[in-house]
Amino acid sequence: MLDVANKGTYIMKYTIRVWALGAYPELSIEEDQYNNLKQARHCLSAALAIEEKYELLLSNYLDLEKECLSITSDYMVRSSTDYSGFFDTRLAFNRRVVNLLTSTKLYIDQIQQHVKACLPDRLDIGNEVKALFSAEYDNNFEYRFMEALRNYVQHRGLAVHSTSLGGQWTSHDEDGELEYKTRLFTHKAEVDSDSAFKKQVSKEMQEKVDLIHATRVYVGSISKIHCEIRTLVTPSSQNSRNLILESINAYEAINGSKPVGLNAIRSITKEPVDETIEKFPLLLEWDDIRLDLIKKNNSLVNLNKRYVSNSTNSKALQRSSR
Repeated sequence: MLDVANKGTYIMKYTIRVWALGAYPELSIEEDQYNNLKQARHCLSAALAIEEKYELLLSNYLDLEKECLSITSDYMVRSSTDYSGFFDTRLAFNRRVVNLLTSTKLYIDQIQQHVKACLPDRLDIGNEVKALFSAEYDNNFEYRFMEALRNYVQHRGLAVHSTSLGGQWTSHDEDGELEYKTRLFTHKAEVDSDSAFKKQVSKEMQEKVDLIHATRVYVGSISKIHCEIRTLVTPSSQNSRNLILESINAYEAINGSKPVGLNAIRSITKEPVDETIEKFPLLLEWDDIRLDLIKKNNSLVNLNKRYVSNSTNSKALQRSSR
């Protein structure tokens, strides 16, 4: 049934058809269906943005961990101790930490608007999302520390004040290994007297804060929040996907084949051709990326208790295989 609305002497109509030259069938739809499809696309776009920003955050976190492993491996082989080498090492870590803190700022600042776009009828949803972040802030010193450090890095100085590279034997037994580690530290003395660093947090700090440990707790907390946000938006995003898929299938039924360049169109009837007022594509390939990101980025439970090892010790390998 064609849904029409008078606009002066013109008639508004809503259709689904291929936006291309040629003789393609046209599927008439109601105005409500057109508006629902428009909202569905808006919802999926916001849901994808949520996953993209989380992927950006995790990628920057992984870069920091990989930088740490790379520098540790290099030190294990070359044992460089010159000043220039230490300066380059600290600079490399600062670059990775700044990238991570920037991506977390992007995620936290924009996540509420994306969730609201997925759930436009939930007027309280912004406060619910904010409460998720507040809970992690209240429950974890490392979360509070990383938030304060981010503000400090944005306005004052760098995050990594010292690094420690070295190795020690895991045991004095025959199967003992010389294990190398790299540690990064933020010094309380460096931030305590600076007004850009939150005083309440600096009071909680030890003389040195292990940045890798703090980062793992922080990213683990954001992962927990993100999984709860996924739970909130999943029903809406799944309904939106189903709505668009139903329209694609309905058009495919009259077209006889899978359509390429399918659009929902709002237009005014005119002679010799209708005047297009608005259109948007109906496709789901781009939303498949969102689903792939969900599968790829699972919950990071106990991230602060995880670490990577390439030990060849048979006893260690036996423990890890249990």
